[in-house]
Amino acid sequence: MNSATAADNLRATRIALGVSQSLLSRLSRVSRFKISYHELGDGSLSNDEQKRIREALELEAGRLRRAAAKLDGGSSARSAEVE
Repeated sequence: MNSATAADNLRATRIALGVSQSLLSRLSRVSRFKISYHELGDGSLSNDEQKRIREALELEAGRLRRAAAKLDGGSSARSAEVE
């Protein structure tokens, strides 16, 4: 995968999860400046930085799935009470 594609994928994934560059920076311990430059195609990330970003996004995706499951579970329980 070339760096432009990797940068586009990072940005698309981050946005799809609703994660700002600032939040991703805090979660991954990679500077927002480096994340921004990488997304613009002007900078590169080390393998370690890429790994930390990937792990942070995976954790955030998991957190969102758990939150959605709780919401879905709550609405399903209420629907059963009404019937």
